[in-house]
Amino acid sequence: MPRRSWLLFAVLLLAASPATAQNVQSVLQATAIAMGMESLTSIRYSGTGWRGRVGQNVAPDRDWPRVELTSYTRTIDFETMSSKEEYVLEQGGRATSLVAGDHAWALDAQGQSLPQPALAEVRRLEILLTPWGFIKGAMAPGANPTMVTRQEYGGRSTVISFIAFGKYRVNGTINPEGMLERVQTWVPNAVVGDMYYENVYTQYREVGGVQIPRFHQHQDYDDGANLPNVSGGDHAFGLETVSELQANVANAALTVPTDVQRASIPPVRVDSQRLADGVWLIGGGSHHSVAIEFEDHVAVIEAPLNEGRSLAVIDEVYRLIPSKPIRFIVTTHHHWDHLGGLRAYVHEGATVITHESNKPYYQEVLRAGPWLLEPDRLSLYPPEEWSEGYIFETVNEKYVLADQTRTVELHHVQGLGHVAGMLLAYLPAEKILVQADLHSDQQQAPNASSRTLLRTLQRLDLDVETIVGIHGSPASLSSFVEFIGGGR
Repeated sequence: MPRRSWLLFAVLLLAASPATAQNVQSVLQATAIAMGMESLTSIRYSGTGWRGRVGQNVAPDRDWPRVELTSYTRTIDFETMSSKEEYVLEQGGRATSLVAGDHAWALDAQGQSLPQPALAEVRRLEILLTPWGFIKGAMAPGANPTMVTRQEYGGRSTVISFIAFGKYRVNGTINPEGMLERVQTWVPNAVVGDMYYENVYTQYREVGGVQIPRFHQHQDYDDGANLPNVSGGDHAFGLETVSELQANVANAALTVPTDVQRASIPPVRVDSQRLADGVWLIGGGSHHSVAIEFEDHVAVIEAPLNEGRSLAVIDEVYRLIPSKPIRFIVTTHHHWDHLGGLRAYVHEGATVITHESNKPYYQEVLRAGPWLLEPDRLSLYPPEEWSEGYIFETVNEKYVLADQTRTVELHHVQGLGHVAGMLLAYLPAEKILVQADLHSDQQQAPNASSRTLLRTLQRLDLDVETIVGIHGSPASLSSFVEFIGGGR
């Protein structure tokens, strides 16, 4: 009997017997041999594929938009838990992401290191999600893997599970042919909580004695099995073809640059800028919020990034406008980098104002479970209004917030390719427009979104003097029109 066929028979026999620790290790060892990785210490593989822009779908029920990768190379050293991922985009541009132990960084266009300490743990985890990394992680001392079997993939499959880094459950499914077909885990996410993370491996082929598959990754769930389909994003990465594989690469271990070794996650910084009487731009990071004072309450526009950012903004709002509650939180659109702090405002008691097309998705986000990896305030102390759902006001084309002190108009941006359900805010007395992702003073050239913004201003006939972006600095209308090119 050929060696791998004999190993497959042994795997199936062991999987059918009670799951002792010895049986688990025997199954792992047999799978490692079948995959040609008994002596594998490092690996480099290259190919072409695509990457999904997670959290950036045009509408909540659509999949993550894909960016084609004309070139992709990943080098992993399993002994030092280091990885270098390099890819070139079809639309132009390249990126390099690295991790070594507890340190993560990227390289800019000049090859200089950009520390990314907040990404180190997930990047290390991703090494364990590769076919070879999972087997090595499960066989590592102290992993204490467990094993169950179930009917799957047209036969009896084996599922092996262990806890990585003391908190991430990592499951690997070995198919009836004895190959690792799926690895799954959950990672903390500011929008959906414990987010499902899955790598699917199919179409294995042998290259240089090592089995390498077609890669396909999901992040979050596609709710397409239910109607209406509320959440459609899940396809995050695919390596369709592998053109080269090298085992036991020389010098695969990475040297961590000094600046990366010294880097730590910076504290949230909040800077406030008075735009008009009772109107404040609250910045200090890549994404801003705008606080607007009314007679007996405050409305905040945008809850970006994560809970930490929103809690810092909320504290700053109460410093600037004491003794008035935050009654409304306006979200311009559903993209995750603009939505990650929404739950903090709901916990604070704010009513969410969004375009009507976003409400089903926001309801799902607010009910998302579980939040065990990084619990937020809403998951730890859920208010009654959240459970009963009395927290939404929706916009079709226009919505007005007003009292005797101030008026704020919310308008729907029509015909925008970037995202559906986008809102902008207009303060007629102050002649201020607040918008997200449509224009920034940091742009190098006009794009479709900035031209749509100009057409929207013309269609609504808004008398604007200052355009305030959730990104970048406030700009005059005249400079914006000049940037677009005289209104073309």
